[in-house]
Amino acid sequence: MLGYSREEVCERETNKLHFKKVREILRDNEFYDKMSGFKIQGQKNGEFREFERLRFLKENMSKYDDEGLE
Repeated sequence: MLGYSREEVCERETNKLHFKKVREILRDNEFYDKMSGFKIQGQKNGEFREFERLRFLKENMSKYDDEGLE
């Protein structure tokens, strides 16, 4: 959300937060500058990665039907 990649904040090849990496980020003033400049609303100016696109999500969900999800 603040421009950090998954590799910068998570354990290798997981989505599990790596606290030692995050602790180093929190010690840096750049993190607090990013927090103060973060805008909740409005257009996102950065590039979208493939998994953030609606098409990607639709393709992943297409293999499930409503009955199977229930």
